[in-house]
Amino acid sequence: MSSTTTSIPVLLVPGHLTKHLKVFLDKAAWRDKTKLITRYSQITSDHSATTTSTGSTAGVRKDSHNGCDLTQYMAMALLPVGPFSQPPTATTTTDIRSLWDLAQDPSSPPSTDLSSIDWPAPLSDPTLQKTIFLTWLLPTAFPSPKHLLVQTPLEKLQQTTSEFLLPYLQLWAATFDPDQQGQQQQQGHLGPEILPELIASLPQKWEHYSDFTFLPPTAFLAAPWPAVLKRLIALDHQQQHAGCASGDNGIMARWEKLVQDALGSTHIARKAIIPVQDILRRPKIRPLAGDWKLHNRYKSWIEAEEGVEEGETLETNLVEHQEMSSDLSSSKANAITNNTSGAGAESTGLYESTTSSTTTDSDVLPTPSNFLQTYWSETCQNQVFYTWSPMFTMFSAGNITEKERVAKSRPIFDARNKVVVDLYAGIGYFALVYLVHAGAKVVHACEWNPWSVEGLVRGSGRNGIPWKRYHGENVRIKSKEEKGELQEQPFTSGQPTHRRPPHKPITTTTATKKQKDYGQLVVYPGDNAQWIEYFENTAHHVNLGLIPTAEPGWVLGVRALCPLEGGYLHVHHNIRVGEEESFKLYLLQSLRDLFAVWKHSGEWSIEIRHMENVKSFAPLVFHYVVDVECRPPTISS
Repeated sequence: MSSTTTSIPVLLVPGHLTKHLKVFLDKAAWRDKTKLITRYSQITSDHSATTTSTGSTAGVRKDSHNGCDLTQYMAMALLPVGPFSQPPTATTTTDIRSLWDLAQDPSSPPSTDLSSIDWPAPLSDPTLQKTIFLTWLLPTAFPSPKHLLVQTPLEKLQQTTSEFLLPYLQLWAATFDPDQQGQQQQQGHLGPEILPELIASLPQKWEHYSDFTFLPPTAFLAAPWPAVLKRLIALDHQQQHAGCASGDNGIMARWEKLVQDALGSTHIARKAIIPVQDILRRPKIRPLAGDWKLHNRYKSWIEAEEGVEEGETLETNLVEHQEMSSDLSSSKANAITNNTSGAGAESTGLYESTTSSTTTDSDVLPTPSNFLQTYWSETCQNQVFYTWSPMFTMFSAGNITEKERVAKSRPIFDARNKVVVDLYAGIGYFALVYLVHAGAKVVHACEWNPWSVEGLVRGSGRNGIPWKRYHGENVRIKSKEEKGELQEQPFTSGQPTHRRPPHKPITTTTATKKQKDYGQLVVYPGDNAQWIEYFENTAHHVNLGLIPTAEPGWVLGVRALCPLEGGYLHVHHNIRVGEEESFKLYLLQSLRDLFAVWKHSGEWSIEIRHMENVKSFAPLVFHYVVDVECRPPTISS
């Protein structure tokens, strides 16, 4: 039955109680937010508002009831759920009844029992409940709020989810058999009464990028969501098997489309916390909606229950397909052998086999085909484009304040026409900012996660930055990007040794869009210690952006600084509250020792010029960046 001929529950509320009731109903997810709270006299002035298309009356127009002047009342539309799920009948309901009368009526069906509602003060006062009335009107009685034209994603998600789930919940409630054995009994009774709980447990916040949304780890996992989603998936499989639905017409396909439209994204995933000990900073995510290409087989709205063998296999595969050793020695970092023989990455799509127990760390370096077979997301911050593969790399939105500081750094530490070394570049969080905004002449960027390297190169092209890229021995390389197409090149040896770099790197390209007057990006995949000879004694700025600590790279930063001019070390570190001063003393003493060894002088001027609090990392632990100015004796004097 269409909404234009079906009456809806409406509460008539005195003006001074409107706010209290609105807050309570919104929290319980019972109020219909698609309809404005309207003065009742305005509604009753239009006879069509209370008359159906067949001529029957849905609520008699009254100016007063039980001694209350209804012309001064506000009408609040409700969703047909919970205690308001059933419309009145001629034998059990009058046109307008107070909440108090309904709560005391023993003939009310269980689904509309108002006595069990835990009303907050002052709504719990029986005297006030006698002045609040329930009636039923047509939806056309209410104007739609103007904000629906710019409805928030959360409001749209709540509304469309309610409309989508209500018919299924009503169907399951009508067909529920408490004596039936099997899956239905395990999942329990699922009816319209759980809809407010489902709506209330929808995710309230998320990370949104251009076409990708990252939901929090608990999204759609709080009860009763797992039971509802399992029932929807089972029903979808039944319809697919019976030929009743296929493709985009399936239940789960329509559910995915609903969430995609509400959140404004083509790809949606649920994230998990990145382990602190994972120095490659690889995410562990669950794809939910969208085309994830090769990784569509990992899409699932439900997670494995503890102890369920089938579910454990699913979760294990989700983790295994991202496995790479974090103990990358120098030989592995630059001389990893691809699994290109036999039925390797080309046939299975990603690496060898996600279920093989013999797969080793040396078998997991991705190939250009792997890069083509995964989904790449993009976002823009402060006019800088970033590209990354959510399945294998993370995007850190929390360090935007530090990116802005680097972009506006000219009055603080001028990087114009300077050489910058980024020892932990990632997808280019700071390397790209130095080139786009700070005016660096060249940025040497080291990164040992191959997926981050690929994202860094793609992001460079997206921003119009020319780049060069070295390659380790026996590593399959990617050629320049031309018209958005990737071309494979033969194996090439580019293993760094203790010598100056060759005249040209293995791979070089110009920008893919209109090129601006940017400096050049030089990318070094693998262990940054193996590439130090390529940029030693050249840098004016060294970014050490690894947390919780970049201390293993301090020696490389000292070695990279120009011995004639010196420069800045930008040291990232997680510091506990109260330990800031002790860390600064430790940092300065450590750097003095390193300069004495690598610059053959203990007379360098080493001073902390600024300490920036970037963000909270954990309770009482903050991510800091310490700007350390280091000058040789000839300049410091």
